[in-house]
Amino acid sequence: MYRNTRRVAAILGLLAVAVATAWAHEKGILKPATRTLTAGDTLAVAGEKLPKRERITLRLVGVGDRIALDTVQADSAGAFAVRVLVPGSVPPGPYRLVAVAEDGDEVAALDVTVVAAAPAADHAAMDHPDEVTAAGEPSAEPLVLDRARSAAVTWSAVGAIVLALGLGGALLRRPPHAA
Repeated sequence: MYRNTRRVAAILGLLAVAVATAWAHEKGILKPATRTLTAGDTLAVAGEKLPKRERITLRLVGVGDRIALDTVQADSAGAFAVRVLVPGSVPPGPYRLVAVAEDGDEVAALDVTVVAAAPAADHAAMDHPDEVTAAGEPSAEPLVLDRARSAAVTWSAVGAIVLALGLGGALLRRPPHAA
């Protein structure tokens, strides 16, 4: 009887992990033409292994800035290719290029650097200041970048942890000794 309990516990544990994994998004891949972006220029970006047939929002996330670049539609293979405008008002510095699914989950990200536009290039007419969040003043506070995750993913992970702890405790119990 003890063996059957262990088998059932192991199977339930594997099922819990499989369900939690199924609810999570696959980690996508972003492929920009370059990782050094120039403020005011366009950038070719391709994406792979993203949620299929879903709208994906591309953002630049940096210290005090969260800039929406474009929203694209992934195809049936979870891929896209697009050219996006990097607003001329983006301050130079390190950023993360982030792809966010419709449910708010971050499905792909990579580090990029924004450099100032050359003085001769005037792309002010193409800027989209309404898409730039107020930057605020520099401070010594640590950088907090929100990582969007859906409630289903969070509660699946919590449930899997609780189930794993329960199953681990059950497996550690010793079988009753024969008298």
